[in-house]
Amino acid sequence: MNLHQYLLAIQEGKIINFTRFLTLLPKLHQQNWRHIFSVSKVKGNGKFLVTVVDKACFEQLLSAATTSTNRAEAAVKGNSHQHKSSMSFVLVFPEAFNHQYWQEKPKCPHVVVCSHSELALSFKPQKTLVIIENQENFFRYNEFLAALLDETSSNVNYDLQALDIAFGHGNSITNALHADFFCQYQTILCCFDYDLGGLTMFSTLRKLFKAHTINTELLFMQPSNNQVNNEKFLKTHFNKTPEKPESWQQAIKLAEQLDLVDLAHAFQHTRAFMEQEVYLSDRIR
Repeated sequence: MNLHQYLLAIQEGKIINFTRFLTLLPKLHQQNWRHIFSVSKVKGNGKFLVTVVDKACFEQLLSAATTSTNRAEAAVKGNSHQHKSSMSFVLVFPEAFNHQYWQEKPKCPHVVVCSHSELALSFKPQKTLVIIENQENFFRYNEFLAALLDETSSNVNYDLQALDIAFGHGNSITNALHADFFCQYQTILCCFDYDLGGLTMFSTLRKLFKAHTINTELLFMQPSNNQVNNEKFLKTHFNKTPEKPESWQQAIKLAEQLDLVDLAHAFQHTRAFMEQEVYLSDRIR
């Protein structure tokens, strides 16, 4: 039983395990419970009949313990983080490589607003969406994608004139509220860091697509076979030391589960991860 269930039982005059109940009370009330309740022992180990002494304080406890149905209700109880926001947003550069488009409008990302009941966007989605995890790469997408797509997308069909680019904003892009937005595209290319966090994001998106029956093709842009077998590339790109050995081992395992064989090989060979900002340095070498 949780705290709310115990409080309801007390309200209904039922016998409860009072020792267990005390452990569930907020710390503020664990020491002064005698000001709120009176107890009388009944037959059975730890079983007590509990009577309410301070009804006002009891009602406050009951209200706080009641499960909130939304973020606003949880905020009234001082714990808004129990619920996710009912709305989310995605920053998008629509038609990112359509130069005529940028001559007519300022080069500023559009905001797509998503909720359970509505998808609000001010542009026509193209065939392909590229999700860029990192902020620096997102705003410098011309440089970043020039280095990335040349190698990694050799087996991916895409049209530069039919690309929208979205900001992954860390793990925020995996919000389930974005499901209707993802459905607008035929293909989604994920440009995430080559580490446990990036792979976890991709795995989460795959589960989201399956749960919402999204038929959009979802692809992880990993280094090419030529790159992961090139010592110079591995040495200059895979230079982020995992914080824990377990993270490195988990990344290898997850890469294999996701059928990202080349990436798993790179992890094993270098014992390191790669941040995608490294691709920006390729443009100045």
